[in-house]
Amino acid sequence: MRNPLRLAMTSWLVLAGCERPRASTGEALAHEYCASCHEFPQPQLLDKKTWEEKVLPAMAPRVGLKANTLADELSRSPYMKVLPTAMPAADWQKIVAYFRERAPDSLPYQSWPAGVQLNPALFRVGPFIRGMPSSGIVTLLKTDSVHRLIFIGEAGSNTLRVFDWNRRLLSTLKLGSPPTDVLVGDNRMLVLESGILDPNDEPRGSLVEYVVTGRDSLRLTRTVIDSLFRPVFIRQLDDGNGGKEFVICEYGNNRGRLALYRYDGEAYRREILDSSPGAIRFEFVDLTGDGSPDIVALLAQGDERIVLFENDGKGGFSRQRTLARFPPVYGSMYFSLHDFNGDGILDIVYVNGDNFDYSRVLKPYHGVRILENDGKNNFRERYFFPIYGAARAEISDFDRDGDPDILVTSNFADFQKHPERGIVFLENEGLYQFRPYAFTAAATNQWNLTTSADLNGDGWPDVIVAGMNLGSIARLQRGGTGGKVRAPDDPILFFENTRTPMSQGGAH
Repeated sequence: MRNPLRLAMTSWLVLAGCERPRASTGEALAHEYCASCHEFPQPQLLDKKTWEEKVLPAMAPRVGLKANTLADELSRSPYMKVLPTAMPAADWQKIVAYFRERAPDSLPYQSWPAGVQLNPALFRVGPFIRGMPSSGIVTLLKTDSVHRLIFIGEAGSNTLRVFDWNRRLLSTLKLGSPPTDVLVGDNRMLVLESGILDPNDEPRGSLVEYVVTGRDSLRLTRTVIDSLFRPVFIRQLDDGNGGKEFVICEYGNNRGRLALYRYDGEAYRREILDSSPGAIRFEFVDLTGDGSPDIVALLAQGDERIVLFENDGKGGFSRQRTLARFPPVYGSMYFSLHDFNGDGILDIVYVNGDNFDYSRVLKPYHGVRILENDGKNNFRERYFFPIYGAARAEISDFDRDGDPDILVTSNFADFQKHPERGIVFLENEGLYQFRPYAFTAAATNQWNLTTSADLNGDGWPDVIVAGMNLGSIARLQRGGTGGKVRAPDDPILFFENTRTPMSQGGAH
């Protein structure tokens, strides 16, 4: 679902305060022209060939240079962000030479501890439903512990399935576009539809309402909000006066936004919190300690960052503060807030591994990071575990020893050497020490979404993992939106918590 033009943004931000040798002409030009959009991507982040043949040609139109072919020029999005004054071609060639000269011939391979174990005894892994028909493009996976329901949405078929806590199918809805999120009330359900799932700038997404007429019956009633830019995430916010508001991540492509929707008695009115594309997830949390819920959001798509939108106590979020920023090649996918050092203060778990762009090479800096909070909302990296193509982190005290563990999925693992690392469990041993485990079941697919809940009522959290098969996406794109695609067998896995003490499996 990420934009293949992630790396082709307008400019790079110079890291302040770092000592460097005297800049070459190409480096100086890169800083001069590229100092306002996103974190500076050091040449060492990609190999020479990828810079020269993939990323830099994609960036050239954004600095005002014409495309190499007429077809490419005509296909350029009118919403693409372009420098107001075109860069001279000679200057651009100096920048290209700078990256080519400084970049390595190849990137180093990720280093894992020796003797990593397979298949921890804590989890019994099997299909969510054996032989379940699926397109393999799961866009929504969510559990609702209040109503004891499981929601699975797919592209390809544009369906939303509702299961009970015993994994029995209750209802199947045919939607107008792929669902990406859902909000459940006692007598209604709100479904977020993406509109067009592929990267696009059309406001075709919507929030639609279904009335629950029975445990296994739903009836479409109305469109609550329309004209959304490829929305991917929604939460409801209580305004403190009994009213309900929605905050929606509209990922978009060249256009997008993070927006607050307030009801004025007749319709929902939009208030834009951030007008850039790439909003992917947020949390409501009082991070400033003033008693009002703030918004902490992950914004990807070029200027990749985690931003605090401070609540002014009156429901406004105009004050912003960037908590962390990352180079555009990182491929931000997910974040969440947890206390990892036991000081009662929320830290950030950050996951990066999107590789569906022009730089489709294995990147050693893909993985999961813990950014520790110093108590004043200043964050620094305290832990990193490398996982190629890391997509999502499900965090809970799975082994019930008093600290949070991490289960990570990957949609771009090294399928030739280590396909079992498509799903990784990191057992927390304290003091930022984690024991890694991989799963043989991961080798059958590409894995993306996760959700957790105590499905069998034993007090221990179980996990559901869903695939995002890129082969299915490619076949769907070739065949159009009406094409039928078939996923690998068992595209959704169930990780049942067995309560078995952690013990080593087979070394790998």
